[in-house]
Amino acid sequence: MLTKPEDKINWKDSNLALFGSDLEKKIKAAAAGKEKAWDEWPERKYGKFHKGDSYIVLNTYKPDPAYDKLEHDIHIWIGEESSQDEYGTSAYKMVELDDSLGGAAIQHRETQGNESELFLGYFGHITYWEGGIESGFRHVEPTEEEPQLFHIKGSLKSNTLRLIQVPLRRDYINSGDVFILSAGDDGVWMWVGKQANKDEKTKGNQVAEVLCSKGSVEVLDEGMNDGPEEAEAFWKHIQTKVSVLGPIKRTVNIQSADNKDDKGKAFVPVLYKAPDTLGETFDRIGRAQPTATGPTNMKLPKLKQSYLQEDEVLLLDTGFHVYIWVGTKANPSMKSLAVHHADSYFKSMKRPMLPVSIVKQGVESAQFSDFFADNAGGCCMVM
Repeated sequence: MLTKPEDKINWKDSNLALFGSDLEKKIKAAAAGKEKAWDEWPERKYGKFHKGDSYIVLNTYKPDPAYDKLEHDIHIWIGEESSQDEYGTSAYKMVELDDSLGGAAIQHRETQGNESELFLGYFGHITYWEGGIESGFRHVEPTEEEPQLFHIKGSLKSNTLRLIQVPLRRDYINSGDVFILSAGDDGVWMWVGKQANKDEKTKGNQVAEVLCSKGSVEVLDEGMNDGPEEAEAFWKHIQTKVSVLGPIKRTVNIQSADNKDDKGKAFVPVLYKAPDTLGETFDRIGRAQPTATGPTNMKLPKLKQSYLQEDEVLLLDTGFHVYIWVGTKANPSMKSLAVHHADSYFKSMKRPMLPVSIVKQGVESAQFSDFFADNAGGCCMVM
C-alpha cells in the first residue's frame, strides 16, 4: 500500500503530464530510498481497500506445477478518492517492480468499481473501506465496538459482487441491494431489499456470519419486519434525518445484473496506435473481423497478428478491457507512459474507465493473444 503525499488533488482531474515534472522528481526520490514508498498490507486485510488510497498487488504463480518457472501479474488499484500524486507514484512503482522481476510481468491498472475479473478472482469479493485522503491521510478502520454499515451489490455471474462500507444513514439504503449492520455487542443485522438478487443475499449471509461473534444474525426483509417498531435496535444506529426535510425513505428500482435485456450491438475490438506524446490523437489501425476459429470453425472477431509491429506501442479496446501492447523496439519512455496513454484514450474517445493491462512483446497474456489470429482475413488498414 502506498503512503500519502501531501498534495490533495483528485487523480481523475490530472492532465497526465507527469513525467519530467516536479512530481517525477518526487517519485524518483522515493525510488532512491529517500522516503518510504509502500507498506506491506497484512494478510488479514487482503481484499479490503480504502477509498482514499492506492495499492500495488503482486500475484506470483507457477503456470506449470511441474516446473520452477514463475510468472507475475502486477496490479495497481486506485481508490476513487486517491490523489494525483499517489496515482502517479503507483504507476511509476509498478514499472519499477516489473523491472526488478526481469521485465516479464504483466501490468494492470484497476480503479474502484471497475476491477477486472482477474483481480476480483484473487479475493472472492472485495471491500471498500472509508478513509485515506478524506480522513487526514490516516486510515480509519472501525473497531468491533463501532457500528459499521456495509452495502452488498452485484452478481457472481457478471463478477461484479462488491462489499462497500457506507455511512450510517437511511438514504444509503435502497430496495435493490443487501445491507449489513454490525454494531458490536448490540448485534448484527442483514437488511434485505425487495429487489435484491440471490447472490447479494448469499454473500450477505456469509459476511454477516463472519461479523457476528456471538448470538445470531437478525434478518430484516424490506416491507415485512424492517419497521422502527419491529427493528428498534437496528434503526437506533441509522441516522434517518439527514436534512431539514425530515426522514428520507428512498426506494431505488434496480434491475438485476443477471437479467439485463441488452439489445445493443456487441462491441467489436479495435486496435489503435498510441501517439508519441500524451494527449495526441490515437490512430486506428484496424477493427476485428469474423474469423473461422478452432476445430469447429466458429467465427469470432479477430485481428491480424501482423498489426503487432515491434517498434510501436498499440492500444487494444475489447469493450470491457483495454490492453497496451509494447513492442520490443518501442521507445523506452513509452514503457513508463503506457498506463497514462490509457487514461488519455478514455478521455479523448469518451470511453468509460475500464480495467487496463500492459503486455510486452514476447510475454503476452493468453487473454490478449486470443484477440489475434494469423488468418484473420478481411481485416484492413484504416487510413
